[in-house]
Amino acid sequence: MVMMDDALRDIFRLIRLKSCVYFQRDFCAPWAMEISGTGFAQFHVVTRGSGILELAGRQIGLGPGDVLLFPRGAAHTLADAPQRRAVAGAEVMSSFAGDDPLFSDGPFATRLICGHFEFHNNLAHPLIGQLPDLVHVRALDMMPQQGPLSILPILMRELSDANPGNVSVVERLAEVLLVQTLRAYYADHPHESAFYAALNDARLARAVSLIHRDPAKPLTLDLLAREAGMSRSLFAQEFKARTGIAPIEYLARWRMLNAADIIRTEGLSLSEVAARSGYESDISLSRAFKRALGVTPSEYRRQEI
Repeated sequence: MVMMDDALRDIFRLIRLKSCVYFQRDFCAPWAMEISGTGFAQFHVVTRGSGILELAGRQIGLGPGDVLLFPRGAAHTLADAPQRRAVAGAEVMSSFAGDDPLFSDGPFATRLICGHFEFHNNLAHPLIGQLPDLVHVRALDMMPQQGPLSILPILMRELSDANPGNVSVVERLAEVLLVQTLRAYYADHPHESAFYAALNDARLARAVSLIHRDPAKPLTLDLLAREAGMSRSLFAQEFKARTGIAPIEYLARWRMLNAADIIRTEGLSLSEVAARSGYESDISLSRAFKRALGVTPSEYRRQEI
């Protein structure tokens, strides 16, 4: 559906993020690494071998090409087999800088890429906020050139080389990996996110598209309902029931995401930002910004420089 693709493109554009790739390394059996809750969106990719994920009492087998994403940084353990004594992830990473890195000798090596994502503001979009604690995309469920599998060879090659600009390239590739992982996950789990599932409804997708297309327009519940081809009351009821958020609340959140993006990326005055993102004045924008993000637009701009 074109409208869904457009909506997803807009969302991925505004949930701007920073990526950090810690390492690509071989872990030789026996090995186990415990990652505590960090608040960052941790990710791991198994590029060779196999392993076990332990999360909240569950054990999940992992194979080559599997991608793991923990949107809220849930604590978890990775190991070559169950019941291993795990070493803290920070200790494992510290050992890599020394002469005796942990888990470097032995048979049955599993190669991992590990890192995290940080979102540029704490105003989460429902598409991200409604994700489960674990997003697991299995290579066995994908064609060789589908989704994350298509970017992995390039990412692995960049991580293995020390070419100029290597770090920037790796960071950008990791961001592409996240988008492809979410696409693949939602394709296989279309009802995991109420917001994503709602985009399959052409009527609601039209309303979302209108919000994304021109957030500065004086949009009302009546205008959005007409765009969806529904009565005002039915539209409000269906939108909230299907997406988990009221339409006017979503409009306000989208305007705030746009304002934050403009402040971060463009050198406009606050009045110009307000006009571009649908606020009546710089004062109304400042008040809404402070309520939503806990800082003023000026403070936010300084943080992002």
